[in-house]
This record gives sequence, structure tokens and C-alpha cells, in this order.
Amino acid sequence: MTDPRDAERSHRLDEILPRRGTGSVKWEYAEGAAARGSSLAAVAPGSDVIPMWVADMDFPCPPAAADAVRERLRHPIFGYTAERPGFAAAWCAWMETRHGFRPRPEWVVPTEGIVPDLGMLAGTLAEGAGVILHPPVYHPFFGIVRHAGASVVSCPLRRTGKPGNPYRLDLERFERVAADPANRVTFLCSPHNPVGRVWRREELTAFAEIAGRHRVIVIADEIHGDLMLHGARFTPWLSVPGVDRSRTITASAPSKTFNLAGLKCSCLVIPDAGVRRRVRRARDRRGAYGVNPLSAAAAEGAWRGGAAWLDEVLGYISENARRLQQFFEERPRLGVLVTPPEGTYLAWLDFRESGVPPAELDSFLLGQVRVRLEDGRIFGEGGEGFARVNLACPRPLLEEALHRIEQAITVERRSHMDRRSPERHF
Repeated sequence: MTDPRDAERSHRLDEILPRRGTGSVKWEYAEGAAARGSSLAAVAPGSDVIPMWVADMDFPCPPAAADAVRERLRHPIFGYTAERPGFAAAWCAWMETRHGFRPRPEWVVPTEGIVPDLGMLAGTLAEGAGVILHPPVYHPFFGIVRHAGASVVSCPLRRTGKPGNPYRLDLERFERVAADPANRVTFLCSPHNPVGRVWRREELTAFAEIAGRHRVIVIADEIHGDLMLHGARFTPWLSVPGVDRSRTITASAPSKTFNLAGLKCSCLVIPDAGVRRRVRRARDRRGAYGVNPLSAAAAEGAWRGGAAWLDEVLGYISENARRLQQFFEERPRLGVLVTPPEGTYLAWLDFRESGVPPAELDSFLLGQVRVRLEDGRIFGEGGEGFARVNLACPRPLLEEALHRIEQAITVERRSHMDRRSPERHF
């Protein structure tokens, strides 16, 4: 249900709201970059670097979410809190309204973050086995698998010559690696981070047939599933024909959809009762039980009243994506190509023809451009020479970042030509 007050309030998407001083990882800290082995760890507090790296929005969250937290704060006790029935019901109703598929509330297990969830699932379901990944892909997947005592099995995406987003699942290769009985699990990133593909129903149906034929457990990360651009349609994994619901788990969250990442709220959707019990026992062994009362309230409020806010935000991000593509198409001399995102608020930039050596791209963007992106190398095979940019920001920030990229590449190319020119003698 949409909050009628949304129409009366400005969502302030063009306004640059200061985030320094709030503990924002995106704006204030380099530790996250250091953990990635990135040169971005050198960023100093108070620098003029524009942060367009980690995936959170620079927009205020929906009023419906903030109002729900304020309402919960009216009660002054925040003790151990059980799962709220309204949480699962609100998410299921959201999925039905937004995507035409209604899961059952009993399938939903509230959790505190998808990355920890995936680590727990890998340790529970794949220890000592192979986990099939589809790079370039969300970089924590690699560490999650290895720390769980499993091995990474690479099944890279294919780049085609088709117009629009050129990435496809390599179903032939997936068939080969899935046929190996040592490979028991695959992570499906849907929509795909970082390349922005929204998988079509027929692609997912073929993927499900292969996984079912070889009894591979599918863990579908759908955290970006609500973020559809330019009219794209999201297909929930559990709605795909042929999915073996006894061998699948979906991970979802309000965090990307409504910019609530700091509240650490997510859910696992597990249709099979036996698998659900196994996962709950694994969580109990890790001391993870109950919910954060404020996080649950914010999530429920957003799912029930945040639709109008999200529609406005998606329209704004779609325009940012169009502007990004237009900018580089009008300046082919820069040698930067944009993979048009169909979903997520992330775009995948190809710098391989820009003249910047791939091994130096990270330091070039930080040092010369003064824009902080995610170096494509951390996303695995197929990422070298690419960078991921976060488009969920006010357009004035995007325009300034584009201007800086143009200026820095132009200067770099002139400098390179000067170094190559023979010395002139008079």
C-alpha cells in the first residue's frame, strides 16, 4: 500500500545531502577498499574524491520507512525481539504486487544481511564441494566460498555482439561443470552485479533445467531484484518453471531497494521445510536468532508504503544511466564504453581502449580523476580493464564525475603523446 503522504513530500533526489560525519563507509572510510586490496585505501578524510563505489544510494530513504522507525521508537524498550508476522506478510505482498509472484510467508526466514547469509549457507551446504560462480560477479562471493571450506568453480558470463547489454549466461559451460558431482552449489546473481543484466525467463528456465538435471543447489541472490531500469521486468527465481524448490534458496532484502543497508535487514526464502530447519539450526549455532526491532519496522514500513518513492527513484536512476551512456557515446575519443544496465543502479564501464593500462586503472581513477569506482579486477575473470560505477546519486555529482573523467583521460593522452614524440632540436 502506498503512503499517500509521499505525494506531498519532496524526495530531494537532486539535492546533495552531506554524509560525512555519519559514519558512512561510502564517503568517509577507506577500510573497505583496503580489504579489497585496493589503492583506494589512501583516500584521506576530507578529500574531494567523489565516491561512486560501494552500493548504497545518496538519496533519503522512503518516508514510510522512517515513519515506521519513529513509530516503533514510541515504545522505549528494545529487548530481544522475535520475528514479526507482519515482516513476512509485507514482503510476500510486495512480491505479488511488484512482480506477480506471491511466496508463502512460512518460507521466509528474517536475517541480518545477505553476505553473512551466503557465508553460512556455503558452510552448511557446500563445505568441501565446488561452488559454481559466474564472473565477473559480486566480489564477496569468492571469499565467502573459500572461507566456507569450498572451492570456486568458474563459469564466466559470455559477451555477445548483440546490441544493448551483451552479457549472457554460458549455459553450455554450466552444463559441463554442473555435471561434475563434486560441484554441488551455484550462486545465481539475479539481476547480475556488476554487469546489470536482468535474466529473461527463458534463460532462467534453461538454467533451472540444468541445475535440476544434475541436482545442483541454486542459491539466488536477488537483492537488486526490485531495481528495474527502462521498463525491464524481473523474474523471481522461485517463479521460474522447473525450479526444484527442494534444492533452492533465495536471498532478498529491502537494503538496496530502499537504501536501508545500514539497518542490516534481509531474509532467506526457503520453500522446503527440511532445508529451512537445517538453515535455522545453522543460524542458531552461530548465535543468530531474533530480529532488530527497528530494522524490521523499517523494512515492513517500506514494503507497505514505499512504492511511489521507488518508482520516482528508478525513473531518476534510469535517466542517470541514459546520461552516462550519452556522455561517452558523444565522446568516442575517450575510449570508454558503457554496458547499458537493465537492472541494479550500477553500470559497468570498459576502459580498455582509454589508454589507461588496466593494472593502473584503480590508481588513475583515484589519483588523477578524483572519482572512486570499483576496480573491475575484484569481480574476477573478465573484469580487468573495467570499473563499476554507482548511479544512485544526485545528477550534479554524476555530471561532475563525468567531467573529471573526460578531463583526466584527455590530459593523460596528451602526456602520453608528449612522451612518445621525438625530441625537437633547434
